[in-house]
Amino acid sequence: MTDLYLIAHKVRGEPAFDIAEQMECPLCHGNGCFECNDCGYWWIVPTSGHRAYPFDDYPFDAIEGLGLGFDEVVGKTMPPGLPDHYGHSTAPREGRLAALLATLPPAPVKPFKRRF
Repeated sequence: MTDLYLIAHKVRGEPAFDIAEQMECPLCHGNGCFECNDCGYWWIVPTSGHRAYPFDDYPFDAIEGLGLGFDEVVGKTMPPGLPDHYGHSTAPREGRLAALLATLPPAPVKPFKRRF
């Protein structure tokens, strides 16, 4: 089993807790690159499989059973511009699919041979 961490990250624009684990960066294989901020790993939430961008993290076994709340554990404020755990759009949801389909060129009409 991998080491688990309690992370504070941004979820739908608000700070939130999650349990996460570290995964070796698949781009640099632990050597550090732009995508992993030169730390060599990504944070993954194992229950969803999504990547997380924490602004604070704690080894799970160090805080397990303490019963602390968010403000008591997290000593940092969420930085502006932090990527969100779930990407979201401010565009209205209604009509987006219809608008996208309207931009497609019409499908060519091919005559087909009917069998009688």
